[in-house]
Parts: sequence; C-alpha cells; structure tokens
Amino acid sequence: MPELDEIVTLIYDDGEQETFTVEEILEVDGKTYVVLVPEEIDTEAADDMEVDAFIFKVEEKEDGEEILVELDDDEYEKITEVLCEEDEDDEDFDEDFDDDEDDDDFDFDEDFNEDIDDEE
Repeated sequence: MPELDEIVTLIYDDGEQETFTVEEILEVDGKTYVVLVPEEIDTEAADDMEVDAFIFKVEEKEDGEEILVELDDDEYEKITEVLCEEDEDDEDFDEDFDDDEDDDDFDFDEDFNEDIDDEE
C-alpha cells in the first residue's frame, strides 16, 4: 500500500506519465483511498493556496499487485464529504488550540523564581 509522502508515478492509457505525492490515505467502508497531489506542488508553502488533488481507490489484483482505480461519481462524492469533515475537524482543533494560547490562566509557583545567590 502507498505510504504518506511516497512518490507515485501514474501511467495513462496514452503512455504519458505524471508523478504525484501521496498526501493522505484513508479507510472508508473497508476500502482504502489515496489523495494524490502533483509532485512539483509545495503543499506546505501557503495554507490558502488551492492545489488540484486526485482521489483514487486502492485495489489489489489477483497477482497481489496494487493498482489505483478511478472513483465513480457516488464514491467520489462520499470520499470528498469525508475529507471535508476531516478538514472541518482540523480547523476546529486549530481554533481551539489558538484560543488556548491567549489564556492568562497559566498558574506558576512564584517561589520558583528565587535567586540562587540568595541561598548562599
């Protein structure tokens, strides 16, 4: 099975090749799906940058070889909904984390800051 950040080369029917990076792997209803982004895209560069991503289902052939299969419309819709839910959960987490940074409720022991020279 592909791994995160692994490089995958797709070979199209016309023989053209394109290289992608595995951005995400997810399990839905007992099936494995991968999200691929073009290799030359730096997904860490900007959070608001739109990147074309491609979703494929991972299937195993009789000989054990794994292949990536295009999704039908229903499957595509289901997987994009799952990805959008994950994205919303990540945003909620980020917002919660950011809120915690502004709290002035940090409790510390004032005696801890004693000057070492005072003990001599």
